[in-house]
Amino acid sequence: MTPPWGEPVSGHSRVTAHQSSAPSGSAEITHPYHPLRGERFPILKSRCVRGVECLILQGSASGTFSVPRAWTDRAHPDAYSDANLPRRFFRLESLLQVVELIASHHLKNRG
Repeated sequence: MTPPWGEPVSGHSRVTAHQSSAPSGSAEITHPYHPLRGERFPILKSRCVRGVECLILQGSASGTFSVPRAWTDRAHPDAYSDANLPRRFFRLESLLQVVELIASHHLKNRG
C-alpha cells in the first residue's frame, strides 16, 4: 500500500540511525517464565506495539528482539506501591476484562 506522501508502508522502520532520544543503557529480563530471565541486554530503543510499551534489545548473534518493558528491570513503578496502599488481589482493569470475556462468551453460546 502506498500512502499519499508516496512512501510504501511496510512492517519495517525506515529509520536506521540511532536517535539521541532513544533509550540507552541496558535492561535485565525479570519475567519469571522468560527463557532469558536474569540476562542483561543493551537497549536500542523503545516502541509501542499494540498498546504495550516494548524495549528493543540487542541480542547476541541472533540479532535484536523485543520484550514488554514490564518484563524487565526497566518496568514502570507500581502506583499502589508508590502510594503505600495495601496490595490489591484484583485491579479494576483486570476485573473489567473478565466481565468482557464472560459477556462475549455468553453471547457466543446464546445463539
